[in-house]
This record gives sequence, C-alpha cells and structure tokens, in this order.
Amino acid sequence: MEHALWDALSRPDHGGVPYIAHLVGDEGEPDNTRVRIGAPEAGPSVTLTRLDRFVVAEIRPADGQPLTEHQKRRLTAAEWHHGRSSVMPVPERVWSLSWRWFDDASVRGARGRAVVEALRDVLGLPSDDVVVRGTDDDGPTELYSLREFGDRPSTVGAPPECTEWDDLQHRLDWVLTTLATDAAVVMEGPDREVVQFMTSRHGGSVNTSLFDPELDTAKLPDASNPGSQRARRMFAIGWRPQECAPGMAEWTLGEPVVHWGAATVPAQAVAAARALDIPSPTALTVHAFRNGRGRPTDPAYVPTELGLREGAP
Repeated sequence: MEHALWDALSRPDHGGVPYIAHLVGDEGEPDNTRVRIGAPEAGPSVTLTRLDRFVVAEIRPADGQPLTEHQKRRLTAAEWHHGRSSVMPVPERVWSLSWRWFDDASVRGARGRAVVEALRDVLGLPSDDVVVRGTDDDGPTELYSLREFGDRPSTVGAPPECTEWDDLQHRLDWVLTTLATDAAVVMEGPDREVVQFMTSRHGGSVNTSLFDPELDTAKLPDASNPGSQRARRMFAIGWRPQECAPGMAEWTLGEPVVHWGAATVPAQAVAAARALDIPSPTALTVHAFRNGRGRPTDPAYVPTELGLREGAP
C-alpha cells in the first residue's frame, strides 16, 4: 500500500493526464466541489476546488509548522503561486496552482503531476497517512476510484457507538470537513450543555457556539479574571465568552475556516465537552439539519458517523 495512493492519483488517461486532474475537472462538475487530500485533522493537505472554468489547488501546511525555505523554492520551481486565496476570503497568503478544466492535456498533465509531487515530495506525506475526502455544497461525495483511501467512519470499521473522546474527535473531523453548506450539527450534554457548529452559506467556515448553563451575562469571565476552574479551562483551550442575545451568553471559537480541513476545531470541541464535565461521548446526543429554503433533506448521516444517539430537533 506504500505507493498505492500516489499510483492511483498519477494514473494517466489516454491523453496522459493523471487522474488527480480529473477529480473536480469534469465538464458537468458544479462550483464548490472540492477534494481534500492529506493527513487528517491538523495535518498538511492539498485541496482541489472547482470554481467556474477553473480548478484551484491550494496547500495548507500542518498547523504550527510553516513551510521551510527549501519547500517554498520547490513549489516556486513547479509554478505554484504564493498569494491571496481565490476560494476563501482569508488574510493569510496561500500556495496555489490553477488551471482551466478544459486546458489541453499537456497543461492539465503538468498541473496534476505538480500536485502529486507537492503532496509526496514537498510536504513529505507518506501515502499510508493520507486520506481523501470529497464534498460539495450538499455534503460528502463518493470518490469511487479512491474509495479505499477515504476515512468516512462508517466505512472504515468505526463501532456503531462512540465511547471514547479520541474517537469522537476523529469522527467530528470528518463530519465538519465534509458538512454541507448552511448546515448545523448540535451536540447536547446531560445538563443542557450544547456544542453547536453551523457552516456558512459558502461552506468554507463554521460558526461555533457552546451553551454553558454556568455562564452569567451579568458577569462574563475574561482571560485575566476567569473566576471558576471551568472558565479557566475553557480559556486555555481557545474558547471565549460572548453575549449572543439579550440575557444569553455562550462560548465561541469565532468562525474558523474549515475549507482546507477542520484543523484544531474537533480537538477544541472535545476538550470543551470534557471541561464542562460531560462524562463520556455516550452522554451526548446529536441533531443535524439544514437551513434556508429549497434545501434538500437534513444530513441524517451525521448521528451514524459520529456514533452518537440522535436527539430531538
């Protein structure tokens, strides 16, 4: 299996174009279809996105591990561009490579090989540590020719019931990375604690909120004066309190970008559940739904993939 993924991604068609260049490059592919190839959670990856006539590949380094000068030189030599993202309104610059899906075979072939080389040789990802996830505005998509490299929990042998926090973190990473646009996942604890994620209408970021019955809008804690041990733990893992409505308060991580992967959000969610003294994942229920008019059915697969009991709407 050591080279199986690279072989699968590099396999040429009759025109010599590697398979990776076709992942979001077919004629009828809708905008915002994307495929993330890389290490799970906060590991490095490349995400391919369909935008109108273009396929855009963007690199996300591992969290806290910026690219070295040697890696940057290799990317520049392969015609990767360092600048503003064309798929997400973020301030940081990204390394990207783009081509028109209908470019001739020589262009698409060169771009496809450059993406594989970035994953394998520049980012140095061993193929057995890499997973492939497909998604569009309506949620996860099936990549049949790369099925063996996917990590959807229900297809890789995850038990029906999630009983361990580490397992929930891995499952939540997959769910948040592939969640439909304008969708919500609400996990509720035994004492009315609620951890909620709601994807934006462009699907690239997720609004985070956590309802803690102990939060008092009249006296919100701050990092310099957290007050309770619970509040100190929440600040330490990155959550901040805010008044979300008159007389109501919540903890939040803001609206982190999940277009390139969920990064540290699943770990912060699990740490928050533990900080709120929820005894185990088995004490949680989950409800998932879509917002807006004319949307397809709710993402009913979420409870199964998280291994949690389905809660009431």
